[in-house]
Amino acid sequence: MHNDSFRTRMGVAAILVGLLPAWMVLAPLDITRAPEVWQLVVRVNAFAVPMIQLIFILLAMGGSFSPIHAVRELPFISKFALALWFVIASVVSFQPGKEHFFPSVGISKLMVAGLFFLALIHSLRMVGNRLTHALWLSIGAGTLIWTLLWVTHIFLYSPQGDEWVYRIPGVDNVRHMGHFAVAGVTAGLVGVIVFRDRTNMWLRWVLPVSVGAVSFGLSLWTGSRGPLLASLVVVAATLCLAAGHRKSIAKFFAASALLSTAVVATLPLPHHIYGIAEATGMADVTANADHDASSGRTLLWSGTIEKISERPIFGWGINQFFNSGPSKPANFFHPHNFPLQLMFSGGIVSVLLTLLIVIPILLRWRWPYTKGESAAGVGAVVGLLVYSLYDGALYFSYPTTIFLVAIATSVAPAEVQHGNDR
Repeated sequence: MHNDSFRTRMGVAAILVGLLPAWMVLAPLDITRAPEVWQLVVRVNAFAVPMIQLIFILLAMGGSFSPIHAVRELPFISKFALALWFVIASVVSFQPGKEHFFPSVGISKLMVAGLFFLALIHSLRMVGNRLTHALWLSIGAGTLIWTLLWVTHIFLYSPQGDEWVYRIPGVDNVRHMGHFAVAGVTAGLVGVIVFRDRTNMWLRWVLPVSVGAVSFGLSLWTGSRGPLLASLVVVAATLCLAAGHRKSIAKFFAASALLSTAVVATLPLPHHIYGIAEATGMADVTANADHDASSGRTLLWSGTIEKISERPIFGWGINQFFNSGPSKPANFFHPHNFPLQLMFSGGIVSVLLTLLIVIPILLRWRWPYTKGESAAGVGAVVGLLVYSLYDGALYFSYPTTIFLVAIATSVAPAEVQHGNDR
């Protein structure tokens, strides 16, 4: 009875996590045209994400999850490195004269995300594949619901000009919508794998392909090269790993890509950065940074490297890029490259401590990537890592959550075996 109650509770928690794109719109009431200051703060900082993560943690604690016990179970080296990282990051980030709000938000989010990951691992141990399926299917539903909310916003308020770039519900830039697209493609892959043996065509093909087509369509219509490339990497990595599901994956990709391309080709392009030509890199390359192959990233990266060279050991602090980053180009919250982000925030020390935290934990796990849904999770990990090399896939709260879900649903602690969790 206790296990059944825990499964039900965590099933609800999984649905809440999967529907995060909808909460990111509804929490700041971002369906309105002219948001108030408080709405902008909630939207820009994506406060809906840590709130849902906290709810997940609390629901897990209502069962058998103990944060203290989970931390104690970590390898000694990881615990030592984590404690040292926290002390150094706090000292560097909260130095006198620096801005303290952003570091407070950043460190708090990291702590919540860490506990969420531990709660997720514990829940997957207890519930098994059912929770994996619930998470990814809910994530696919989240992408569909967010798309419906955006369509509703478009019909109600008719965005004009640059509002098509900067007035997107739940995010502060149309390119950040791509995080939902990559998550949706992974969810579609999981769906077509999980339902492969079902005779119901709606479950086996219509639902997964619909999620995949909408996800690819979002990237194609908005001209988002980064999400499109990351989505293709997810599919390619899953195709390589899931040996027994390659035919189903190939059919899913072909159907999703063709359907999304056919639909997008008929849609109007409300802004010059939209369209298949932009998404596939076929647009004319001009001096305009919007059309440049790097979208101005090379200038940002070179400026970030110069700032890193000024403080190579301990860096500038968590979430200090907006105030302490390069002056040209200015007003960026992150360098659009995860290794540079890590070096800027914590220097060489941060890189070494991160490795000491992560490697001992990963060595405790086996990666059952020969199983279909696990292969899709590994594919998402690879895709988001590639995505993080040219964007903020491991900076923003939502894609970081998807990254953690992908890792957690791809690994199983070596001492835990699920013999009847199908």
